[in-house]
Amino acid sequence: MQSEWIAGWLLTLAMHAGVLISIAWLVDRGRFRMQLAWRELLWRGALFGGLLTASVQAYVELPSPRVMLASAGPVALPEVRDAAASGQAPERRAQTVAPATPAAAISPLVPAPHANAIIDGSKPTRFAWPSWHTLVVAGWIAGVLLVLARLAHALVGISRRIGEAQPLARRTLAADAASLALAAGTPTPRLAVSDAFGSPVAAIGRRIVMPHWALQLLDRDQQAAMLAHEVAHLARRDPLWKLLAALCSALLWFLPSTRLARRRLDEIAELRCDHWAAMHLGDGRALAECLAECATHHLEGVDARLVPAMAHRDSPLLERIDHLIEGKPLDTTYTSTRAVLACAFTLAAAVLLLPGVSAQAQAQAPTPPTPPTPPAAPAPPEPPAGDVRFSHRSGGMFGLLADSTTVEINDDGKRYGARIRGKVEFNDRDDDIVRMDDGATARFEQEAGGSARRIEYARRGDAIERHYYVDGREQPIDEQGREWIAGLIVTIVRETGINVGPRVKRIHAAGGADAVLDEIGRISSGHSRVAHLRELYPLAKLTPEQSTRVIGLIDGMESDYEVRNALAGLAASNPLDAGQQLLVLAQAGNIDSDYERAELLIGMLHHLAPGEPVRVAWLEAASGIGSDYELRRTLTALLEAGNPDEQTLARVIAAADAIGSDYERRTLLVSAVERIGDADRIASAYAAAASEIGSDYERREALVALVRAPKFGMDAARAVLDAAAGIGSDYERTQVLVEVAGVMPPDAALIARYREVARGLSDHERGVAERALDRFAG
Repeated sequence: MQSEWIAGWLLTLAMHAGVLISIAWLVDRGRFRMQLAWRELLWRGALFGGLLTASVQAYVELPSPRVMLASAGPVALPEVRDAAASGQAPERRAQTVAPATPAAAISPLVPAPHANAIIDGSKPTRFAWPSWHTLVVAGWIAGVLLVLARLAHALVGISRRIGEAQPLARRTLAADAASLALAAGTPTPRLAVSDAFGSPVAAIGRRIVMPHWALQLLDRDQQAAMLAHEVAHLARRDPLWKLLAALCSALLWFLPSTRLARRRLDEIAELRCDHWAAMHLGDGRALAECLAECATHHLEGVDARLVPAMAHRDSPLLERIDHLIEGKPLDTTYTSTRAVLACAFTLAAAVLLLPGVSAQAQAQAPTPPTPPTPPAAPAPPEPPAGDVRFSHRSGGMFGLLADSTTVEINDDGKRYGARIRGKVEFNDRDDDIVRMDDGATARFEQEAGGSARRIEYARRGDAIERHYYVDGREQPIDEQGREWIAGLIVTIVRETGINVGPRVKRIHAAGGADAVLDEIGRISSGHSRVAHLRELYPLAKLTPEQSTRVIGLIDGMESDYEVRNALAGLAASNPLDAGQQLLVLAQAGNIDSDYERAELLIGMLHHLAPGEPVRVAWLEAASGIGSDYELRRTLTALLEAGNPDEQTLARVIAAADAIGSDYERRTLLVSAVERIGDADRIASAYAAAASEIGSDYERREALVALVRAPKFGMDAARAVLDAAAGIGSDYERTQVLVEVAGVMPPDAALIARYREVARGLSDHERGVAERALDRFAG
């Protein structure tokens, strides 16, 4: 959760709680003074309602007014260039991010290289003060923690004193307490006696603690009145309400008015309990005498503000005694559901009418940019997870921890797994472990057909111990077990690429590239095949037959990511003839991922064999890219890779018809027209492609680029005028006409067409267009 949101919620909470408590204070001074039930609901709604209304406003979008506070630092608006002044659309730089190498290609026997960290050291780090909303939130949290610590200390002290109180075994008091509890509809309380409290208190857990002086100085009627008052507290759950009020005040520690609300709630609770006790005893005089006696004893040593006490320093004892002696009528019952409905209505009105505070940055809506903002480049896809899970940790804690490798393979209902700790070395067949470091362990397991097997290796002294288990029971390693172990280990090594570097070098040294290709043909995992091929490519130049064989091995891979990596690595490390490149391009046409296909085609551009068939196959593979951005950057890379001939330019312009984005199509057309030597020869196809651009600005930019191309003649001018007729913006159409007027031939039919296109313009813009023809006058 952001600090701006919390700061806004806190400011909203302070405003709402302050307003609600102020309203309660004003209402409480009126005719509700003698209606205790209404007053209590009023003050509870004021104390707890601020938390409710502020939270609702923070989480729910409501039409309530909002006070916007500026966050630290200005809000950056996108930079807008004046298209009319520059005459060019903003350039966009596309950053190509290559997906990370799969973890399965990391060897567990060699420390894995750390990922390169990119650190911008161009600017020195300067100390910056935290934002104001961060300071507000930090200060609020510090205050809450401090108040909660004090609250916890008080609770611990009260709990300890109550726990130390001695059980009170007086039958008369126990009988009175049981009778009063039955009348109040609450379980019979437990009675105790302690001098830790100066007056009787009711505590959570249905306990009433009485001081010794109350048993010694009060008579039977006064003690019964005292018990009645405390039983009323328990029946009303006042100990819990006082704790909740204290917690709420802790959250609102910065708002002094919460202390007023707590005092009012305490006073009302005492008056209501007095009224209940007097009503059930038939007379309030005994309770008044008890209160007068309590007034002579002060609370000492223990903070009893968290428990309902019969009398304490802040209690308005004289007012309570007067009410009891004079028998003033007090309304302690809700007249109807109107009180609850009134409270709910007030809180709902507070949510809708009270303003909220937002500390989050609000960016102003920028002026519509001219030119329009180019679309963002899509993020490259993540490498595939596949059915192989591989994790490797090389050292740790400054190299004090052992290397560890975990492998899990799921294949057609079979599950293979391996866990290796420490450094181990396999034999030349990769079907057994022949060497282990001190303390190293290895475990290989398989679950298939309802049966589970595993083999565990451990270095003990100078020997390697092997323990073989079938369905959880250890068994001796027989011939069948040895065959299973060998097959399992070599399968895991092959499919995960464990120790792939030394393994490929060993196989190559023994049998050459063909032996490595034979081994790769036994591997079903695409990422493991790529890992083996990546290690093979630098060892030796492949023969044409071997390269063709590699292409066939790649054909069996399902992952577009793996196919692209394997084909790109082959094309970059081994010169491929035209026939092999056609095979690679055919594979590229099967790649569904637009990003992966674009990456492969762009990477092949500098290695393409000369000749029309290869160039046509490359363009056919590119035309299958569905993403406008990927297709545009792929075809642009073709234009930038060399000097494309006229036929290639024509094909690129024709391929622009597949691009739906106005920006991407205009960018590609401009890149193509910058490389043509005769505008008239491609003008018809170019203008037709530009006519499909919906944006007036983008169409104008594309047509102006053609106007500025070499050898702009009669055919090109006619094509541009036809395309400009569809531009809805008078300004953009005028800009195209002015550009055309400056270079078009002095042909009467062409000038007539020019004036026909200008006829629908506004008077001002038409005048500008007509004045551009002044060069033909005289």
